[in-house]
Amino acid sequence: MTKKLEIQSPNSSQNKLAFSMRSSFQTVWPAFFSALLVVLSAIRADSQTTDSLRLSQVIQDVIKNNDRIAAALYMEQAAKAKVGPAGAWDDPMLMLGVANLPTTFDFKEDPMTMRMIGLSQNIPYAGQKGLQSKAAKAEASAALEERYATEVDLAMAARWAFADLYYRFKSLFDLGAQFELLGDVVASTKAKLTSNQAGQDEVLGALAEQWRLQTQILEAEHMVDESRYNLNVLRGLDATSEMPPLAIPDQAALPKAADDWLFAAKSNYPPLQKLYRQSEAYGFSSRAARRMSWPMLGLSASYGFRSGYETGQHASTVGKRSDMISFQANISLPLFAGRQERKMAASMDAMRRGIDAEALQKWREIEARLRLLYITAVHLKESISLYRDRIIPADQDAYQSALAGYSANNVPYTNLLLFAANIYRDRLALNQFSDELARTMAEIDSYIVDPRNFSAK
Repeated sequence: MTKKLEIQSPNSSQNKLAFSMRSSFQTVWPAFFSALLVVLSAIRADSQTTDSLRLSQVIQDVIKNNDRIAAALYMEQAAKAKVGPAGAWDDPMLMLGVANLPTTFDFKEDPMTMRMIGLSQNIPYAGQKGLQSKAAKAEASAALEERYATEVDLAMAARWAFADLYYRFKSLFDLGAQFELLGDVVASTKAKLTSNQAGQDEVLGALAEQWRLQTQILEAEHMVDESRYNLNVLRGLDATSEMPPLAIPDQAALPKAADDWLFAAKSNYPPLQKLYRQSEAYGFSSRAARRMSWPMLGLSASYGFRSGYETGQHASTVGKRSDMISFQANISLPLFAGRQERKMAASMDAMRRGIDAEALQKWREIEARLRLLYITAVHLKESISLYRDRIIPADQDAYQSALAGYSANNVPYTNLLLFAANIYRDRLALNQFSDELARTMAEIDSYIVDPRNFSAK
């Protein structure tokens, strides 16, 4: 009875403080966490309804509202605006003037004086304008792939944030359930203390476990808020905006091998496609530079008006004379510019080969990464299955057996706490593996998904 009196009738200031803390904890926190469990259970039930926030809606919000995509869209528009001017011909030249004007500036003095009007036009017969237009189109396609890459990256970040929030919230729920489980342990130790079958140390140890769990619950609440803020920012909302319950993240089935993913990645992965488009642009630019080393052709024509000389000093001796027309073809001799253009073409060829080498190396890295992600996903699925179907059910059975054995004085107190701790540790491990699998599948999708499927702009 002495041990019982030490808890219920403290006779020192230190014991009074400890008694006050335990009393407050036993009367306030159990009620709080019971209410928390009710709320969490209701939220989890609501997450299965049509009002829950789904991953597809989150990705649409990110694509629509995130300003990084808006910035990439402006860069794409700037690249597309360069396509037309790149293939346009040079403007024609209008020529206005006077021919054979005497130094007296008398338009009527000499019958050879003519007022002239003409046009000249450079003819890109070598085809460099068409090649420059194709290069600009390839650069616009590269800008489009850059926007796709931004959308894919943000979609992957949204998947990560969604999975983090869902599984962190699930861990908070599991910690709340574990708190109730430890409440059963505390009640059992108190019952044995009342019957003088256990010591005060066992009761205080069980309370300490609840207190430790309380700190983990507070940390879990903080992590849930962190994930919620991150997801709201990605969606273009205020960080503290309220969020409806989350639906369970979809987990796509794994193929028999990673080869299907590799085929899709080679066709869809935006950073790789961007390198291909850049290589095409450099190739067209190189060919255009070589064409510009050819002689340039310019055509011009003019018309000369004879007028006013009939009344001049030669009007009596010179009859009426016809107007005159002129044609001219100019062919440049690319003695100096040709060498410069050929060197520019060589420079573009070197850049194209550099991009091709970079694309080849990136593909090797993509292939290795996808094969590793496939193995990772397979192992994570196996681990999740083991925890969900075997380990956690065994933990629960072991705990129930240990609790009954402890009440019957057949199981040591330390074993009971160990079995109780194993349940929530394994549940947290299951949530962690599930989160890792969701993040792995999100990264895989960033390689294989066709960005046109979710592009909203």
